[in-house]
Amino acid sequence: MFLPLSRQIYWMAWRLTGNAQEAEDLTQEVYLQLWTKRESLSDISNPMAYCSVIVKNLYLNRGRKQRVETTSMATDPPIQDELSLEHIVEKKQACEQVMRLIGSLPELQRQVITLHDVQGWSKEEVKEKTGLGATHIRVLLSRARKTIRQLFKN
Repeated sequence: MFLPLSRQIYWMAWRLTGNAQEAEDLTQEVYLQLWTKRESLSDISNPMAYCSVIVKNLYLNRGRKQRVETTSMATDPPIQDELSLEHIVEKKQACEQVMRLIGSLPELQRQVITLHDVQGWSKEEVKEKTGLGATHIRVLLSRARKTIRQLFKN
């Protein structure tokens, strides 16, 4: 019941963390929690909502734990590599720009690319959600990606 949700869980974690490695770690922690509660999972009516709550809580707990560890460390902060910090900032700004560009697309293109590329839905799931044909979805994705690439380069 929960295995097909792995992509959505990962993308939800990625949106919270902004980091692929941390998103993978959060996804694994979600499945670890699901495994420990496997006896009571049959009562869950909405698995995705349940997983969303787990991801959010794990992310918040991780942030609290890091804050506690950070405040208890020595007063001398570790030296940051300026190049990697600059790279992280550039990646985050690029991601924000792409999200703004997605928001400027025509309605159907925006809906399809958001469901498929941002939220990680399969084309079949997008087809069921939107009621569009497989070919139409493929064309909308192609056009949306092409438009975003062109706008991003400018």
